[in-house]
Amino acid sequence: MAKKKPKQVLLEATVSLMGEKGYFGTGLSEVLSLSQAPKGSLYYYFPQGKNQLMIEAIQLAGTQVNDVLRQMLVPQNDLKVALQQIFSFFAQQLLSSDFKKSCPVATVAAESASLAEEVRLACEQVYASWHTSIQQFLEQKGLSNTLAEKYARFSLNLIEGNLLMSRVFKDTKHLEQGLEVLLEVMGSKE
Repeated sequence: MAKKKPKQVLLEATVSLMGEKGYFGTGLSEVLSLSQAPKGSLYYYFPQGKNQLMIEAIQLAGTQVNDVLRQMLVPQNDLKVALQQIFSFFAQQLLSSDFKKSCPVATVAAESASLAEEVRLACEQVYASWHTSIQQFLEQKGLSNTLAEKYARFSLNLIEGNLLMSRVFKDTKHLEQGLEVLLEVMGSKE
């Protein structure tokens, strides 16, 4: 396997730290330590500093999650199966980190009122791309554009809110109950 480039290693370390510590808790020295990248590479690849690093890490995290969503939101999957897979994916992320890490975009987005506008916009763009992926799947399942848009927004809000509650309570029951509610609302209850 090819060795990862320093920029990729720095971004992956930042995504990992963001999921646990958010923007303010993620220090550049921690990124360097976790990535084991030379200090000079941080300033070479991210000459605009922490904001640039965080924005690119937000974009990477967004792409990674969107890729997972698109794998689960394939037309062959029925709605219930797709939603179960998505909620299970997020529950597994929490469990594998002993509830220390959550959605890296959400942890930064929660701080976005205090951050530079370009960081907030990066979070917004990621959420918009996830919303679009969910909405397109729902439209493929026969929902009208209007209803698919509403359900996609509700789904995303429900997932992110239940991720937060599951992390706080160190229990995935919030995600499980969120899935039940979403299936009931969408009329896919067993």
